[in-house]
Amino acid sequence: MSMERDAIVQVLLRERLRIASIATAIIRDVHAADDIFQQIVLQALQASEQFSDPHHVLAWGLRAARHRALDLANRRALVPLPDEVLDLMEGDWSEATPDAWSDQAEALHHCLGLVAGPALEVLRMRYTEGLTAVAIAGKVRRTADAVYQMLSRTHRALRRCVEQELSRVEVPIKGGVS
Repeated sequence: MSMERDAIVQVLLRERLRIASIATAIIRDVHAADDIFQQIVLQALQASEQFSDPHHVLAWGLRAARHRALDLANRRALVPLPDEVLDLMEGDWSEATPDAWSDQAEALHHCLGLVAGPALEVLRMRYTEGLTAVAIAGKVRRTADAVYQMLSRTHRALRRCVEQELSRVEVPIKGGVS
């Protein structure tokens, strides 16, 4: 028996962070990972008759995110994580409960999407390419100290952003609100 299209969309939206995270781990670009997630939702709706239950949708979504991200990484000439690492990550993500994805992870995902300009480029070189601050300094024609300072400022801004996002999470008040 196939699932209703609305149920498929609900599963995918509920598991958005997990699905986008596997793409982000491969291509290290939150904007591209969000685009991949949107493509997966559209593809799932086109093939809705193939899904039998929510676990099937999640497993398919994780696998589709992985393949789409690997394709994009190849087009961008990125060196993706080894298959063994991706297998471990995918296994952990497919088995984790929804509670395992914290508000902090959601906030960080949002805040990383706000980084732009030179800070984004330095983060990309540091965490995508794995370059040291000295190597980055040579590429951006700055001193290593300037790169360290930029990374430090960016990390502080991300921390403040995450804290601000977390403060927006509603905390239930006993007795309700009148």
